Amino acid sequence: MILSTPNLFAFFLILARLAGLFSVAPIFSDRAIPQTMKLAMIVWISLLLWFVVPLPKVVFTTNLDVMLSLIFEFFLGFVIGFIPRIIFLGVQMAGSLMDMQMGLSVAATFDPSTGGQTTIMERLMFYLAIAIFFLTNSHHLFLVSILESFKVIPLVKSISYPGLLEQVGQLAGEIFFTGLEMSMPILIIIFMLDFALGLLARLAPQVNVFSLGFQIKPMIGLWIFLFTLPVLITEFDGMVNHMMDQVYRLYAEVRPI
Repeated sequence: MILSTPNLFAFFLILARLAGLFSVAPIFSDRAIPQTMKLAMIVWISLLLWFVVPLPKVVFTTNLDVMLSLIFEFFLGFVIGFIPRIIFLGVQMAGSLMDMQMGLSVAATFDPSTGGQTTIMERLMFYLAIAIFFLTNSHHLFLVSILESFKVIPLVKSISYPGLLEQVGQLAGEIFFTGLEMSMPILIIIFMLDFALGLLARLAPQVNVFSLGFQIKPMIGLWIFLFTLPVLITEFDGMVNHMMDQVYRLYAEVRPI
């Protein structure tokens, strides 16, 4: 098959890259958003980019070349969207650790937006991250980075990035660091409370420490969360900037072949 209208095929290449990005990028990949709305956003943004991105000058002659090009663009968009996704996973892990210490992990419910079980603080931290993401206009930066990806990595171009696995591994390690850092105040204070309850159980065995702790820990944990909320907001704002730095690091180190 010979494509005599490569500019039209460029639209489908742009569509494939955006489809890969929207399939994993935070917020945009949320299952709570209807699939028709996601498709409409992908098509609309692809139409806008179609007139501004550099179009390829290559004409494909086989169906295999067409399929490989579409698969490559989808995978490239997936990688670009997966990098910021890791940051949001760290925030959700922080909420999960808070729930575990506060005794709220037993209140896990099915979340249709993720398709799995989520706890109270985990979902609260995720919503807080989304609110900060939009209030700081970080979604504008993310959309601009999509446009930059077409300038740095043109359509129908093979790339070389030997540091991809290293970058993804580094970001994966930051999930645990982020989760511990954001949940550290609650972890420490609840641990001290557990230690005090343990001493109370030794001094007064007749006291039902388990029932007492189950009532006290959620209340204390929520108070600590409210007191540390300004710090968490500032810290997450810095994490968003770090997220964009990692995306542009990918653009800076990738090399078209």
